[in-house]
Amino acid sequence: MTYEVGLRRQSEIKMTQEVPSLSPQCKFFVVRKKRFCRMTVRPGWNYCGEHQPQIGTKDGKDEKRIPCPNDNKHTCYASKLQKHLTICNARQQEVPPYIKYNVNAPAETGPLKQPLSEIPTTEIEQIIQKVNLLFDTYLKDKIDTMPDREIHPAVMGEFLTEGRTESSLRHLRQASKLMHIMEDEGLVKDHTCYVELGAGKGHLSYFAWHAWCPAASGSSILLVERASLRHKRDNKIRNMPDNSNNVENVAQKLSPELSNKNKMDSYENINNYDNKDDGCKTKSLQSANINEGSFRLRADLAHLILDLVPAIQKNDSIVGFAKHLCGVATDFSLRCLSSANTLPKTRGVLIATCCHHRCSSNGYVAHKHLMELGIDKREFNIMIGIVSWATCGDGRSRDDRGKRIVDGPKPDSVQRDSRRRREEVGRRAKAILDWGRVLYLRECGFDARLTYFVPDTVSLENLCIVAKKI
Repeated sequence: MTYEVGLRRQSEIKMTQEVPSLSPQCKFFVVRKKRFCRMTVRPGWNYCGEHQPQIGTKDGKDEKRIPCPNDNKHTCYASKLQKHLTICNARQQEVPPYIKYNVNAPAETGPLKQPLSEIPTTEIEQIIQKVNLLFDTYLKDKIDTMPDREIHPAVMGEFLTEGRTESSLRHLRQASKLMHIMEDEGLVKDHTCYVELGAGKGHLSYFAWHAWCPAASGSSILLVERASLRHKRDNKIRNMPDNSNNVENVAQKLSPELSNKNKMDSYENINNYDNKDDGCKTKSLQSANINEGSFRLRADLAHLILDLVPAIQKNDSIVGFAKHLCGVATDFSLRCLSSANTLPKTRGVLIATCCHHRCSSNGYVAHKHLMELGIDKREFNIMIGIVSWATCGDGRSRDDRGKRIVDGPKPDSVQRDSRRRREEVGRRAKAILDWGRVLYLRECGFDARLTYFVPDTVSLENLCIVAKKI
């Protein structure tokens, strides 16, 4: 750090403001964020290492900070560069064997996606007519609707917790329905690795582990997520003693309350495997009684070779599942589960899809099947613009939707009909994209279908792909 830079940094510190003294916190004021740096400091220091003014060395010279060669967004002392490079979080790490760049993402290129505003209205109308024709021919009255079911015992404990918001209850209802489908389809068996794709914080896997992975079953849960997240639910699995009768115990404890509440409403950072040295155990096992059936893998689904993951190799079969897997990630997942070495182990797939506008012409698995239905890649790109009509609302802001309109013109019947028509076309376009994925799975040897697993009052993204190996 030069003398001038040091002066500039010190000039940015607002001396008139006091840092809260709850913990030793850096006193450097970050002007861009309008707050103090939140890093803790060493005893007796006022600033963290990043913001520490130049310090003197034994020979009387100022110590110099330089940008880190791995990532110039942070700095380190020049005299400690070699040590820093060995512990820097941005250092290049060894790529494990189950990661291969874009192995599930084809490299072929297609027409670029255009905003609907740049496409002639006549062409959009032609696509709408084709969407309606295909839906009426192949899908109308042919998509199953799952009936109301009791809340799954593994979910019931949280569902009955006081103070739950309606948003939270909706998520629990969806998790319950997906777990019922897995069990109804016979996908829950011993010695199975249940792979949650795009697991996020792992709520669904947390319930699945309790329901399907007692120690005697030999089954396990693998969570695949590319992001690094805090407050992961699978961390609670690691700190919980094994209880093979957990679900039954929960149901027994809650049985007096079930009569009133048991019905559902009608309605490219890819290389971290959470393991120990052998690649097959969870971190920091505190007790020999802890169930070791949970593994988290930080990986992008576009680059994952599932059959090389140690947790997969320990089990006889694989079942892939996901709640609201976004856009092209569904296609990456289907390729991952149906690859040559993984397909023999894959016994079933259950994916609740969402965000079809995030699909990609290059990544979509079923172009061949859509071509046979008369939809080329340019029309596909128009369709992934149309699908947003199903969930984009009525055009008003969230605040405006909460207000009752007293004055001003009310929407006439033509406007309402146009809006309803757009929503219906959007839903149909989403179903056709998922229908193509069903055809792909059938080609891979699965008995596959589409199912509405919850009412649209619970979620507008209420369609799931159910597939079972024939």
